[in-house]
Amino acid sequence: MKRKRRRRVPVVLIVALLLCLGVTIYCGSQLAGIFLEYKEGTDEYDELQQYVQGELPEASFGDNSSEEGEGDAEEVREQRIAFEELKALNEDVVGWIEIPDTVISYPLLQGEDDAQYLRHTFSGKKNTAGSIFIEAENKADLTDPHTIIYGHNMKNNSMFGSLKEYHSASYLVEHPMFYIDLEDGTHAYQIFSCYETNSDSDTYTIGFGSVNDDRYGQYLQIIKGRSEYDTGIEVAKGDRVVTLSTCAKSSAKRFVVHGKRVY
Repeated sequence: MKRKRRRRVPVVLIVALLLCLGVTIYCGSQLAGIFLEYKEGTDEYDELQQYVQGELPEASFGDNSSEEGEGDAEEVREQRIAFEELKALNEDVVGWIEIPDTVISYPLLQGEDDAQYLRHTFSGKKNTAGSIFIEAENKADLTDPHTIIYGHNMKNNSMFGSLKEYHSASYLVEHPMFYIDLEDGTHAYQIFSCYETNSDSDTYTIGFGSVNDDRYGQYLQIIKGRSEYDTGIEVAKGDRVVTLSTCAKSSAKRFVVHGKRVY
């Protein structure tokens, strides 16, 4: 009686299976590394929340006709951030930014150049999350007519990842303001325009001489007109503006949210 010959598995198939297994292991390790890096960044910023020692003041819109485009709301500028303790950890901290009922609640940094905090966290650790930071050429006290703040669009929605929600007008209705705490207290910004633009767009123009400069007034009308939808909020020369900027899906695009200071 003849014995059945065992069929050998082709060498090519074995090699293909080993390659697939290797790719799976490699991809798994890469994903694990990304997850770990995300967690490290999130844990670090969660730990810094202890330096926020008070609640945001209730939004109050005063007479917005002053030369600086701000209402008379000095009474709400209470200090709720432990700046001395934060500065002892990193002297580059200049403020704190928060959008209520979102994950955006982070220290605000300013480095010698814009690359410094692009891939480094508050503690100086290298991390893709980076930091939330002010354009290096802007004044740290946000007294320029136009100030730009950058943050990464993280896949876990940390940092400025949740800004993309402003593509929806309904999200703006629920989150119409962002707040920035400086050493003189809390300042509120009312969002008036949200849109996607090129990374080299004139949206990023800074260096206007005065909030009352006609050229600045024209610039404000341009960025107001670019909004993906009508926010119902007007802006004009005399208003100080802060732009929140993050990456879009295309590497050549950015998503921006403009807010005018109301106090």
